[in-house]
Amino acid sequence: MDKDLADRLDRHSLWLSSGGKQGEQFSLEDGDLAGRELCAEDLTEAILPGTRFDGGDLSMATLHGANLASASFIRANLSGVQMSKANLDHAALRDANLSDTFALRSSFYEADLQGANLSGADLRDAYLVNANLESACLRNARLEGASLKGANLTGAELRGTELTGAQHLDAVRASWIALNPEGKATRLEGDALRDWLVSAGASKG
Repeated sequence: MDKDLADRLDRHSLWLSSGGKQGEQFSLEDGDLAGRELCAEDLTEAILPGTRFDGGDLSMATLHGANLASASFIRANLSGVQMSKANLDHAALRDANLSDTFALRSSFYEADLQGANLSGADLRDAYLVNANLESACLRNARLEGASLKGANLTGAELRGTELTGAQHLDAVRASWIALNPEGKATRLEGDALRDWLVSAGASKG
């Protein structure tokens, strides 16, 4: 990590620990952090719209409340990231690893999550309207209360995915989904797919 970036991260850490009285909030609009190792960094409420993180390692980082609109995380490692209430509208997350990510109430409006690994991710109450989740892995992900209107789930793996209370499942775009791609795949399409989505989203109790 270069000295300038390290210094800015230190100032941001001070800004967080002092409640904004000292240091400086990390801000880097349209920056280039592609390939950087930022694992376990605390970037809470950082302002990073349009910044490139392609191929970088942000595993276990904290991005709570961060502004990541239109940022690019193509093939980046975001496993275990804490990004609740973050803004990822229009972000590019193709083939990114978001396994076990905590993204409660985060916004992914029109985000590109094609081929992303979201296994075990916590996406409760997330805003995924018009998001592209084509061929994404959502195995054992939590999507209770998430808004999926217009989301593209074609080819997505949904084995063990929790959709109870998810909104607008009747408006999801998907020609087929996979429930068990290991071994003999269980592929749902047409009316069977629609019936499964309605059943999966029905509130329990």
